[in-house]
Amino acid sequence: MAVLAQGLPLALGLALHALINLVDLAMVGHLGEDALRAAHVGSTWNFLPMIVGQCVSTALLARLSRTCGVGEVAGARRANVRAQWFMVWLGVAIALVTCWPAGAMVDRTGLTGAVRGDAVHYLVVSNLGCLPMFVLMQTTAAMRAAGEALLPLMVLLLANVLNLLLALVLLFGWQAADIPAVGVVGAAYAAVVARTVAVVFAVWWLARRSHPLSLRAVPRGPTAAIVLPMLRDAWPQSLQIGLRAAVFLALTALVQHRFGDAATAALAVTTRFDTVVLFSSLGFANAATAYAGRAVVVGRAAAARAAGLWAALQAGLFGATFVAATSVLAAPLVQVFVSTPTPELTNVVVQYLGHGAWGQVLGAVALGAMGAVQGAGRMLAPLVIDLLGFPLLLLWMWNAAAPGNTLADLFGALVGGFLVIAALHVTFVQFGRWTEPRELPR
Repeated sequence: MAVLAQGLPLALGLALHALINLVDLAMVGHLGEDALRAAHVGSTWNFLPMIVGQCVSTALLARLSRTCGVGEVAGARRANVRAQWFMVWLGVAIALVTCWPAGAMVDRTGLTGAVRGDAVHYLVVSNLGCLPMFVLMQTTAAMRAAGEALLPLMVLLLANVLNLLLALVLLFGWQAADIPAVGVVGAAYAAVVARTVAVVFAVWWLARRSHPLSLRAVPRGPTAAIVLPMLRDAWPQSLQIGLRAAVFLALTALVQHRFGDAATAALAVTTRFDTVVLFSSLGFANAATAYAGRAVVVGRAAAARAAGLWAALQAGLFGATFVAATSVLAAPLVQVFVSTPTPELTNVVVQYLGHGAWGQVLGAVALGAMGAVQGAGRMLAPLVIDLLGFPLLLLWMWNAAAPGNTLADLFGALVGGFLVIAALHVTFVQFGRWTEPRELPR
């Protein structure tokens, strides 16, 4: 019940965050299928640097949860200050490094002409936006480590609502204010500005002296290393989520080269629905991370295992409910995103939501399970499992996309591969050796 109590509000909030992104995509879709393809490719590639920020913030959540769990609140405050500053500099570095190969990255997916130009512009703006997004991830991770579940969601919702309002203006223009339409890249600019505003509020909240992990009024004392331990904890997660992103980058490239423009435009719609399942599963996974982190350090191994299994089940049920609903409504949903969809585009969306999207449900099960393991500070074991499962999945997809096969074959490979990965993670949570408490630096 503890995982559900913390995880469900977070899952709902993150799912709402993804749903708001769907509204953003619906606005982009009214610019045409080319705009959908540009936004899809740009946002999919931008997911890679975002993985780094998400994993560093998850590592901070796990470490601060364990430190607070043994009563070292003063040490947690000192660590939090250093971690927040580190994320600022990491955001600057990642933003700059990921911008220069943007053209080559878009080229790998097969886009050409004006669509390619829009995708590159979208990707560059989005990558520069890593800085505010990284800081937002890190500040909200500190809030969750302090036991705050609602406020991080409110901050994310603030960013998303502002994002929608700005996107509406930038995508289509505002004649009364003499603001011209920017086009599809306006969605990227809107996201960066909205996140920056949310960051200002989040930093102010943590700067209050009364906050348990306040950035001010930090007690003097020895500060345990935080940056290198965070990076050590984060790189396996980064590689893990990177493998998941690689699956959908590979899916985009295979579909574009093998099945054409309309199928890629359809993926722009379906993969945004996937983010609802993905983000909600992170809510349950983060709850398991915080709960298992506190349980392991006091020797409650059975509670930590239960947290992983319940998070896996809850993430799977939440995702399955959403996918079942969208599969029933697939055909009418297409017209929300594309004014006059072609039959080919509609057919691909219906196929994916009715079949391929169940791969994301199984992926949600795996993420929920591994959240508990990561909370215990065991980062390498989940990575080893993924390194066994994801090459199999990618090879399965490659073979399924061979000439003569259909999209149904490709989507079937997606589901089958994720089924194997989910089974491996759940088995490890139940039977693996990951619940022994570790000594924390004081």
